[in-house]
Amino acid sequence: MISKKLQCEISDAEFKQMANYFGIAIQASSSVIEQNNPNLTFSDIEIFFLSATLQLKTSRMAEGFLCWLLEFGHLLSPSKIRRLILSNQNFNPAVLGGFIEFLVENNIMSQQWKIIRTFCKKRPQAEQLIEGPAPRSPSSCFLKYRILAPQFKLETNKFLVPTTVIYKSCVELKNRALFGSVVNADVASYLQKNPGSTPYQVAVNTHHHKARVFEVYKDILTAS
Repeated sequence: MISKKLQCEISDAEFKQMANYFGIAIQASSSVIEQNNPNLTFSDIEIFFLSATLQLKTSRMAEGFLCWLLEFGHLLSPSKIRRLILSNQNFNPAVLGGFIEFLVENNIMSQQWKIIRTFCKKRPQAEQLIEGPAPRSPSSCFLKYRILAPQFKLETNKFLVPTTVIYKSCVELKNRALFGSVVNADVASYLQKNPGSTPYQVAVNTHHHKARVFEVYKDILTAS
């Protein structure tokens, strides 16, 4: 079962809060992750990824997110992304195509993105990724889907909080890096933030199949 929230677009403020929590320095002065709302509730990595297809409106946010993909794209679950799309999670099909091309071009799980390509669609006419003047030399990754995006320098040191700081504050990314299983990692993260949750509650809020969550729930609960 998938939460009805999946059909609702995340607001600009909510996305910025998620981006900050996941380690993107959304302001030039950002050095630490704010210890507010997102770290008290489970923050879904794949919903963040799909929401980014609708939210990259400024140069800093766009470059920051692409830097984030370079650093953490290998932790994403293509199968979970597909399941969320099929469950009506809002996304921009053209920008999604640009993201997939970017990941493939940078050799990040290149073969695994095939299951997502069917959801990637070209725009009827060219449109810009971010606000401002059109780029003179658009990124080939996005241009394939008629999205005009700059060829960013992708300075990860400038646009991302240090990884050690991210892992200290963001259990969702930390557990993805530690566990070999996406389901195990998400169940562990959810239980860490919501002790006493039932397997059903965990499945609904992590957007995984109930059967898979029930399989690992007891082991993860014991390990925790």
